[in-house]
Amino acid sequence: MTVRPCLVSDLPVDGAPWMEPDADLGESRSLVEEVDGEVVAAGLRRRGAPDDDVDLVELACRPGRGADLLKALVAEDDRPVMLRVVPGTPKAEAVAVVGHVEVMQSLPPGAIPTDHPDVLAWSHEGLSAAELERLTLTPATDFTVEQLLDLWMVAYVPAHEGFLPVKDADATREKFRRWFAERLDRESSFVARDGDGHVVAATMMTAEIDGVLVPSLVEVWPGHPVAETAASACVAATVLAVSPRPVEFEGHVDQALYMSVMEMVPHRSAGVLTPMDMVRIQGVEGASVSRSGQTE
Repeated sequence: MTVRPCLVSDLPVDGAPWMEPDADLGESRSLVEEVDGEVVAAGLRRRGAPDDDVDLVELACRPGRGADLLKALVAEDDRPVMLRVVPGTPKAEAVAVVGHVEVMQSLPPGAIPTDHPDVLAWSHEGLSAAELERLTLTPATDFTVEQLLDLWMVAYVPAHEGFLPVKDADATREKFRRWFAERLDRESSFVARDGDGHVVAATMMTAEIDGVLVPSLVEVWPGHPVAETAASACVAATVLAVSPRPVEFEGHVDQALYMSVMEMVPHRSAGVLTPMDMVRIQGVEGASVSRSGQTE
């Protein structure tokens, strides 16, 4: 078994569409684990900004593989890493072998079959309930990026106080501005306003991970009398906008509004990405791999 830098000739790696050649990554790193000339695991450590608290890691591996590669990626720097882990997968097995793991967030099952008749009926009922409450649903195409960033930050900062505290709100906002410019699908993102024109909730389609659409539910006005109806309507509007493509909504088990809405959706289940844990790893004893392929 050999852990070495990823080469152009290794691509594409099955199950790792995010993989890039190591030589092209600057301070970031990409490694593959090879057995008898065959790639059995691939990993990418994306280096964050100098003042970031963590780097993000992607990992794809076959059963019983990936732990040595992950150790090498973690050993690249003293800064901890974070990665998404679906319980019961080979990736989760590799993370358990590495150890030094702290679960920072748990994401409940959020897969919604948007072509199911029961889900479509629930979605239309949600929009009707919103209309009765004098709520207005508007696609994000009617908002500027700055306005959408305002809504995102109102929800993002308090939701991450105990997970990844926002030290510099302006820098965080700038990071999301770039992300929104590249990834936000405004046509399947929706904003709910009450009868006085105040924004109550929103859904934002900000990511597609391994071919799965991953929208987020944004709680803009906690405690609003019709917050649940507004949030449900936003989810319903997104479901109808992307049908028949399946989605997996992203939210945390400690977000009460998100959980209450998800529990209403018919046939919601575990999917490709959920349930999922966001885990943090630091302090692993291991050897990093130089760009020449030698361990250090």
